Amino acid sequence: MNPAGRRRTHHGPQRTRCGGFILVATLWTLAVLAVVAAYVANVVEGDVERAIAARKALNDEVDRRSTEATLLYLLATTRMSHRGAVLETPQRFTPPGENPPPGRGDGELTLGGEPYVGLGRTRFALQEENGLASVNLPGEPQFAAVLAGAGVRRDDLRWIVPRIRDYADLDDSLSLNGAERIDYARVNRPPPANWLLASPVELRRVLGLDSAISDSQWRRIRPLLTARVAGRYNFNTMRPEVMASLLGVQESGLTELLAEREERPITNLDQVAVLTGRRPDVDPDFVNVRPSIALRISLWSEGARTRETIGLTLTPQSDTAPWRKEYWYLEGVDDPEAPLRRPATVLLHQR
Repeated sequence: MNPAGRRRTHHGPQRTRCGGFILVATLWTLAVLAVVAAYVANVVEGDVERAIAARKALNDEVDRRSTEATLLYLLATTRMSHRGAVLETPQRFTPPGENPPPGRGDGELTLGGEPYVGLGRTRFALQEENGLASVNLPGEPQFAAVLAGAGVRRDDLRWIVPRIRDYADLDDSLSLNGAERIDYARVNRPPPANWLLASPVELRRVLGLDSAISDSQWRRIRPLLTARVAGRYNFNTMRPEVMASLLGVQESGLTELLAEREERPITNLDQVAVLTGRRPDVDPDFVNVRPSIALRISLWSEGARTRETIGLTLTPQSDTAPWRKEYWYLEGVDDPEAPLRRPATVLLHQR
C-alpha cells in the first residue's frame, strides 16, 4: 500500500476534529464577545440616560432659580393693582405725594394662586396671603370654612380649635377640649411648640389632627392655608375655594365675582353679596382692597409631583433688602392639568 495514502488515512480524521474544535471555540468566543458588547452597550446607554436626566434636572433647577429671582425683582419694583403686580415697559414711578390707582400696564401677575408659565419648564403661582385661611387664627371664619369645605366635621372643630391654641400658646395650661405637653407625652408625640405655627404643614403636628383630617382632605386644605396672622379678608386675591367655603356656595356661584375682580376691585361686603347672593359673616373693617406685603411664591417644573413654596414679606423701606423670606417647604402639586397663564414680560419669556 502506498505510504502516502496511509498518511492521508491516518491524519485526515485528526484534522477534521481540530477544525471542529476551532469552529466551536470561535463561535463561543463570538458569543462571549456579543454578550460583553451588549453589556457594555447597556452600561453606556444607562450612563447616557443618567447623564441626560442629570442635565435635565440641572437645567430645571437653574430655570426655577432664575424664575424665582425674576419674580422677586418684579414684586419688589413694580406697582400693585387691586389684584396683582402691574407689568410696565418702561417702568413708571409715582411722584411724591400722589397715589393714583395703577392702570393695567402691559399686563399683570395676579396674586390669587393662578398658575403661570415661567422660564424653561418652570411653572409658578403667586398668592397674596390675605386670600388664605390662617392656621394661627383657627377661630376666624375662614379657617372653619376651609376645613368644613373639605369635609371635616363641624363637631370636630370644637376640639381642633382649642388644640391648635394650646399648641401655640406660651403656657401649659389646658384649655377645654385642648391638649398640652402631658397629653403629647402620653402618646409619645413631640411636645407642642408653644409658639406660632411656622407654616401650614406644621398643623399636622397638632395632637389628633392627623386622624381627624384624612390625606385626601389634607391635600385639598393645605394650599388654602397660611401661617400669617393678619386676620384680613381680600376678595380680590382670595382663592375661589376659600371664598366658596366662606360664603357657603359652590365655586360655580362665584362666576360673576371672579369676572368682576378681573376688571375692577371688590371693595366691600355689599358688592360680594350682590355678585354672589351671599354676604360673608366677617367684620367689614377687616376687608382689604389692595394686596398686602405678605406674599407666597410657589415654583415647580412641568410634570413634577412636588413644588416648593416660599413665604415672602416685601420690605421696601428696609435698609438691607427689599424682601424677607419667612418660610419654605415642599408640597404636592395641586392641579397639574390647570390652564396656564403667560406673563406679559420679556423677563419671563421662554428661551
